[in-house]
Amino acid sequence: MPPGPSGPHEMIHELIGSAAVIASLESRTKDEAIAEMVRAARAHGLVTEKAARIVLRKVREREQLGSTGIGNGIAVPHVKLDPAADARVPGVAMVLARSVDGLDYDAVDGRPVHTLFLIVAPSTAAEAHLRVLKWVSTLARNADFRRFVQNCETEAKIRDLLREMTGPA
Repeated sequence: MPPGPSGPHEMIHELIGSAAVIASLESRTKDEAIAEMVRAARAHGLVTEKAARIVLRKVREREQLGSTGIGNGIAVPHVKLDPAADARVPGVAMVLARSVDGLDYDAVDGRPVHTLFLIVAPSTAAEAHLRVLKWVSTLARNADFRRFVQNCETEAKIRDLLREMTGPA
C-alpha cells in the first residue's frame, strides 16, 4: 500500500482488503508458521516467488536477532525489502494468521502466540510501514481484539473484526 493522499484509516482498510488471511494455521512451530505465512503471501499474489524466498530468509534472520512475539499472544514478524537489491513489492502487504492452539514463539512474555501479523514493505515505504506497525500494536494492546479474533473461524469474520476495530475509512 503506497502512502498517498488517503488518510491512515483508508490505507489500513485497503490493507485489510488485500491481506492474505489464514483462519487456522496448520503449523505447530514458529518456523513452520513463518513459512506458511510466506507461502500464503505468495499464493495471494502479495509477493513474487523471488520476493517470497527473500522474505522468508529475512524474517528468519530477524527472529534470530530477537523474537517478534510482542506479548499477549501476538507476533509481528516484519521485513522491509530494498527494491534495487532484493525484490520489488508494490507496497505494504500483510498476512494475518490465527493459531487455535497457540505456538511457542519465544514471545517476550513467554506465552503462546495465537495471532500473527506478517508485514512486508518496500524500504521506500517506511512511513506506511510504521503506520501499519502502529496499527497492529494498537490491536495487540486491545483485550477485546485478542479475545474476539480467537473466536473468528473464517477469513471473512477476521476481516470484519479488523474493519470494526479500525473504525471507518
